[in-house]
Amino acid sequence: MSRVGAVVLGAVTLLFGCTYYNTLYNSERLYQDAERHRLAGRDSAAVAQYREVVRKTADAYRSRPEDEQAPELLFLLGRAQLRAGDARAAAVALDEAARRATEPGLRPQVLVYWAAAEAQLGRLDAARVGLEEAMQDGLTGEALAEARLLRGSIELEAAATDSAWADLVAAGTDPAVAIEAGLERLRLAVEHGDRERARTALLALLAERGAGERLDTIVLLLDAASLRWGPATAARLFMAADSSRWDQPYRGRARLAHARLLYAAMDSVGARDRATRVASGRGEAAAEARLLLASWRLESTRDLGGGPALRALLLPAVGDDRVDALLGALDDLERYAGLGLDEPLGWFAAAEVARDRLGAPVLARGFFLAYADYDPSDPWAPKALLAALDVAPDAPDRDWLRERLEAYVGSPYVLAARGSPPAGLEDLEEELRVRLQEITGR
Repeated sequence: MSRVGAVVLGAVTLLFGCTYYNTLYNSERLYQDAERHRLAGRDSAAVAQYREVVRKTADAYRSRPEDEQAPELLFLLGRAQLRAGDARAAAVALDEAARRATEPGLRPQVLVYWAAAEAQLGRLDAARVGLEEAMQDGLTGEALAEARLLRGSIELEAAATDSAWADLVAAGTDPAVAIEAGLERLRLAVEHGDRERARTALLALLAERGAGERLDTIVLLLDAASLRWGPATAARLFMAADSSRWDQPYRGRARLAHARLLYAAMDSVGARDRATRVASGRGEAAAEARLLLASWRLESTRDLGGGPALRALLLPAVGDDRVDALLGALDDLERYAGLGLDEPLGWFAAAEVARDRLGAPVLARGFFLAYADYDPSDPWAPKALLAALDVAPDAPDRDWLRERLEAYVGSPYVLAARGSPPAGLEDLEEELRVRLQEITGR
């Protein structure tokens, strides 16, 4: 080869080497961005970025599969595939990365993620073997915390042993996986019926400043705790929400989650007190608190007399789409109720607003009955009675409504409710739709 040719070949080799390194560097940064999205609960954004990492690293690997940096590229490719939900492809890439790893300390790190892929595929014995090898091979830092988190989770799925819990507790001491470890401890504590460990896991999460971003997940786990032990116990588990280290917006939403648990536990005084304190603030949590307080009032309201108080409660949060929608529904309800004095179908329209837009079942029942009682021979009277039955608050009321419906055994609505093929139902429904539209303008 000529000297010129050698120089050209060297330049090309250097160019490809730089391109390979740049791809690895840029993809690693993109992967870390995706990790931040994942840890904050922004799953869609995270998956989109993981897939971009997969695309970039897979293209680079195919272009030069024998490059000396290929094991690191495969390691990144496999991690991104794992996070994006493709455990099978991840296992293949990580297995090849582990086989070819020569960089000191790389193989045990790869084995942790390979074990995670194997666990997702249900191959738990292989996952255990991979984890043990990795942890005996000088694993440190974040990779060790990930290994403990995975090993503890695998073992706790089978049995609640102290050593498995210890792995999760140890994993939680590393800031990189502390929140994930806390969530996993809470999930498994609820599944195993261990209230004390659930309380400890919640306290650890409340002490993690960034855990507020995972509040939706925590609330779901608290709902599971409520189903298992009852809402009163779940509320006691979350009593420390006020003392969290979370940013203020998340602390406000946490207080509302606690208020909902208290309300479900029949502690309406405590629930309203907590929600009222959040409502006195500003921002999204305050608006949400006002909506929650309004919904509790609407659940039991029987007449329109509470309208001014509801407006006074909601007006400070005007501008929030949900508040604006609720205020609009209140306006429509009052307008349709007034129309009912001249056109009784206005009461039917008011009842539908109370039921569908305000979540006020008792009020809806009253308007449906008002319509049915105005003219019992009206073809839509049985429809109104059936609608009242659907929102009736207690068994005696439902029994009374069923007795009233016995007078309408031939109605297409009653026949449909009892499973018989109704004749003329579609025509009745279309006529009702047109008449309601004429009244409401909707």
